[in-house]
Amino acid sequence: MRDAFDLLVIGAGASGLTAAISGARGGASAVVLERLPRAGKKLLATGGGRCNLLNDSLSASAFKSMAPGLVSSVFKRFGQAEIRGFFEGLGLRLQTDESGRVYPATNQAASVLKVLELETVRLGVAVKTGFEVERIDASFGGYSVAAADGRKIAGRRIVLAGGGRSYPALGSNGSCYGLAEAFGHRIVSPVPSAVPLLVRDWICHVLQGQRLRARIESRVGGRPGRTAEGELLFTQYGLSGTAVLDVSESLSIALNRDGQKNAAVVVDLVPDMSQKDMAGEFARRLEAGWAVEDLAAGILPEKFAMVLPRLLREAGLPDVKGKQREAAQVAAAALKSKIFSVQGTRGWNEAEFTSGGVDARDVMPRTLESRLRKGLYFAGEVLDVQGGRGGYNLAWAWASGYVAGLGE
Repeated sequence: MRDAFDLLVIGAGASGLTAAISGARGGASAVVLERLPRAGKKLLATGGGRCNLLNDSLSASAFKSMAPGLVSSVFKRFGQAEIRGFFEGLGLRLQTDESGRVYPATNQAASVLKVLELETVRLGVAVKTGFEVERIDASFGGYSVAAADGRKIAGRRIVLAGGGRSYPALGSNGSCYGLAEAFGHRIVSPVPSAVPLLVRDWICHVLQGQRLRARIESRVGGRPGRTAEGELLFTQYGLSGTAVLDVSESLSIALNRDGQKNAAVVVDLVPDMSQKDMAGEFARRLEAGWAVEDLAAGILPEKFAMVLPRLLREAGLPDVKGKQREAAQVAAAALKSKIFSVQGTRGWNEAEFTSGGVDARDVMPRTLESRLRKGLYFAGEVLDVQGGRGGYNLAWAWASGYVAGLGE
């Protein structure tokens, strides 16, 4: 195999493979360097193995970055329509669910990886696996990349697409940060995002394994943050579930990056019932002689009978006798706004995304080329660009990969 190419791509994930395809379609000889034994291992795990590859509501407003204009400039060149067209052009049939999430019609992430790999073969893109990049040296007219095992390969341009730090066993171990720093790039301290929360609360221990639909609001320093509705899962260590993952980013930044201590979530355990209606129903039940532990029967899962008496006592529930209406108000408020203090997050092995990365202010908005080093480009999660769950982060991977691969 040749040892010099027009385009070197580090990382054979979503953004890396797309960058190589884009570059090769433009006539560049391209090679992808992957440290794992195979390409696309993390892609295979996305969306629970289904690969939620896009969202019909894709827009730059769904993303956070130190350079927000960079995201919009990329989507202007390769946005929702272009991403759809890209995959349909590869022969992948797509389907969209009621929430706007786009999946392959096969419901298999393997189908997405397969069409990408077939296109790399068609275009003559070389893929070197087991190639762990140890050092990048800039030379006149390009770059030289050295692997940990002594192999070397050269190229005129290079795209860093090695991902962030989430799920390191699937390929993203944060190694590209050091490669970027060697060229003077600043790194916004990476922290886990879309990650379960560590909560020391007796309720979590008693209810561990219990799932229900809830509405959750994050709070940092007492200030309300993001609100999300979805699944809540009580665990041995705290809280998980889709609603928790959706509000976790600001909490993780506060706790893991900023060193703040005052972080919490406020949980509405019965989001489909107003506090007024709940208080009225509780009053009726108490006046009919219902026991406190049975107060939420038919409203919350039966397992809550084990925690209700203590939970409501802690909320200030008065002696029910003769004070049913007052007690009902206290009980309803406790279940509609239960506060959990958050001590931390689970680690990188359980985080879906990385918040932080190569500072986007050091990258050219339209091309994703480094402002510090000509011929060096960035794509995907390695950059300090974060979108929400639901296909947004993968959309950024496709779009940024394609634009970085163009090199213009």
